[in-house]
Amino acid sequence: MGSCCRVALLGFGTVGSAVARRLTSRPGDFQLTHILDRGADRKRSALPAPGVAWTTGMDEVLRGDAHVVVEAIGGIEPAAGWIRAALLAGKSVVTANKQVMARHGASLLTLAARQGRQLRFEAAVGGAMPIVRALGDGLAGDRITRIVAILNGTTNAVLSCMEASGCSLHDALADARARGLAESDPSADLDGDDAAAKLAILCALAFGLRVDPSQIDTRSSADITAHDLARARAAGGAIRQIAHAEYDRDTATLTAWVAPIVVPRGSIFASATGAQNAALITGEHSGETGIFGTGAGGDATAVAIMSDLAAIARDRAAIVPAPVLTSDFVLQTSDFELQTSDFRLQTSNFRLRTSDFPLAEVV
Repeated sequence: MGSCCRVALLGFGTVGSAVARRLTSRPGDFQLTHILDRGADRKRSALPAPGVAWTTGMDEVLRGDAHVVVEAIGGIEPAAGWIRAALLAGKSVVTANKQVMARHGASLLTLAARQGRQLRFEAAVGGAMPIVRALGDGLAGDRITRIVAILNGTTNAVLSCMEASGCSLHDALADARARGLAESDPSADLDGDDAAAKLAILCALAFGLRVDPSQIDTRSSADITAHDLARARAAGGAIRQIAHAEYDRDTATLTAWVAPIVVPRGSIFASATGAQNAALITGEHSGETGIFGTGAGGDATAVAIMSDLAAIARDRAAIVPAPVLTSDFVLQTSDFELQTSDFRLQTSNFRLRTSDFPLAEVV
């Protein structure tokens, strides 16, 4: 891997602390130089690592000798500004921030390329499910037409817990929080905002489209009950929060949405339980490619961050080309309604299909 890669870490929460533990356990490959956290004085005892400078100021990180800055603070600001400042200071960046990448990813990637540095963001989309690398490298030789995926491990953990135990959403959330899989406020996860931001990133990678996450139609999973899940199971299905994006290049039309829908019991999506994510990526020539992995929790996210760090450490001079995105397309949101009282999934304008796992409605 060459000389030791020096890393500064922004944030020492669930994700940041998991990354810090991994970095300090691999001293030959990586050297953790700084940890920036507003609770630095209170938290420094949690990581007895001599030589690590704890700070509350970004200027100290920018003046430091780190090769790479890992951003794990979340939110749009100051995260976006700090990523920009790190790139301008000549440092590569690894981020787990889906909101920043969904809204500012194109400009930040352009800045990184201009600076001759790398901006990597595998952890921003799928946790330990390497979907960013799959689209950027493994399937780069194909034209992607559709992505159907579970992109929020928290919601999947909640729904599958309710399905397995018959408990309420409140109790399933308490269980997810106890296992470090849910925030104190889970609304962004359950309402689909988190998955919509991730789907916008995937639309840029797969289709070359600049999509505003707020334009993606979402339906909340917060009103799903154990009774709804039992009804779906009795009919041979399961309820999962699905993110769907399909691009018709002939008409430049994108159909994109996030919603809890019924999927067949034998599908890759119904098989994803707990904090697992799953995706089916359809290409014009490759057909369907399935991928899955843990999508929530500090350890799973740390795996993706460490993988990006390893890629940078292997070749710190590599330049990742900035994407060429277009806004010249029509975003079509399908007209559907999930009525949980009698559990009818009405799909007036569309019907989801994949070659092996038809996403069928349950009536």
